[in-house]
Amino acid sequence: MRAIERELNDPASIPVQFNAWRYEKEEHLIVPLLDCVREGLLLWSKTQPVPLQTKVLGVAGTIGKAIRSVLAGLSVKAGPPGVEFSFEANKTLSALSEANTQDEAAKVPGSFYHATFAALSNAFNTFLGSETGRRVVVFIDDLDRCLPEAALDVLEAMKLFFDLPGFVFIVGLDQQVIERSIDLKYRATLDGTSGGIEKRFQIRGADYIKKIFQVPYAVAPVALRQLDEFLNAVYIEAELPDSQVNEFKSVVGRHLRYTIAEASINPRELKRYLNAYTLTRKVKPGLHKDTILAIQTIAFRPDWDIVQRALLSYGDVFTDAVKRQVILGEGSAIRDLDETLAGVPDSFLNYVGPNEPGNEMLTVDNLDEYIYSGEATRSSLGAVLLDPIRSVAKISQMLRDLRSAGPDVRQTLLKQYSDAVTSATSRLSSVPDPHLGRLGNVWGTHNTVVPPVNEDTVFSGWCDEDDRLRKAVLK
Repeated sequence: MRAIERELNDPASIPVQFNAWRYEKEEHLIVPLLDCVREGLLLWSKTQPVPLQTKVLGVAGTIGKAIRSVLAGLSVKAGPPGVEFSFEANKTLSALSEANTQDEAAKVPGSFYHATFAALSNAFNTFLGSETGRRVVVFIDDLDRCLPEAALDVLEAMKLFFDLPGFVFIVGLDQQVIERSIDLKYRATLDGTSGGIEKRFQIRGADYIKKIFQVPYAVAPVALRQLDEFLNAVYIEAELPDSQVNEFKSVVGRHLRYTIAEASINPRELKRYLNAYTLTRKVKPGLHKDTILAIQTIAFRPDWDIVQRALLSYGDVFTDAVKRQVILGEGSAIRDLDETLAGVPDSFLNYVGPNEPGNEMLTVDNLDEYIYSGEATRSSLGAVLLDPIRSVAKISQMLRDLRSAGPDVRQTLLKQYSDAVTSATSRLSSVPDPHLGRLGNVWGTHNTVVPPVNEDTVFSGWCDEDDRLRKAVLK
């Protein structure tokens, strides 16, 4: 949207910024929208000739009066199939009773709504008439961040301008979110047919969107070949200092290329990546840059989920196994640590290879500090989960040992396993999440009775059930 604004043909186009999220608590969103148009006109006029400035002041004055009138007399009542506007008697339009002649009385509007927007239309006609070529371009951003009711109120406020000359609206939104909001708001009751099972909608979100917006444009994900161009635009928009831009280009850029998993990525995800790195560097300036970024990159790659699980479960024990496999050529080092990690992607192994940006992660001491810092920027629970996850990973190893153990050592291993489960259950119960706590309690109850070890079939079945619960807790 900023790129579109930069391309506008000044002085024929007057940009106005309206952040929907900021004003969603307003009772009547038409008021802040009018206010933003008024301020946008005044800001634009400062660079224009004096006669034009005088004209703009007149239009701005009319808008100000309209705002005061709206506040005095407008009440909004929401109800299907749309938003109805009802108007109290407007004391400022009492000219009807004061008219001296029948002709004068005939010209006074009886509707407050009509009078307000007739005045706006007349004001904009003289300023934005077709002969001037001028347009007011209103940019409405973050509509999908509003609560559903507020988002729809913004759209309804926009519609009031559709009959005013010279207005163009450019709206940034997540179309599915808005469509869903419309479906929910205008949902009818059960229609009573076919046993009253099927729900019908008076207005479908997709149809409503089509009627509001003439030209939809879906922003494409950022492709790898467009990465530099997009990042340069981000740096310019944020007005970053040269030192930070240089760090992003020389250090962060190498990792970002690995963040794009399937040839493209959502632009918002790229900004989150940069923000997370910046925050971690501010809070922990002593941490190594490349390792911070490596931990982030793993978390941002959905196809590396198995690597994220391994890091949380084993920490530097896992990176040591990766180092032995990638650098020293021990082909089964990762599988030997945990057979469930045999599917670690080759793309990750390439990322941490010699002379690659992720390689430093294999050499740092105290990797947990980096993992804690990374979780702190991504999760509301943060590192609280790390200790319980490590306990579950330890139990995973014990469970594999139990499966392969002979009857002579099974009882000893079961005792060790039972102690580990008790510890893990305690850790899980301390996590501030009722689901994890309940599941930890279920798991603890499951292991209060040691299963018989003299029958292989019973023992095997118990291990399978325990493994299922372990995986559920880990997930």
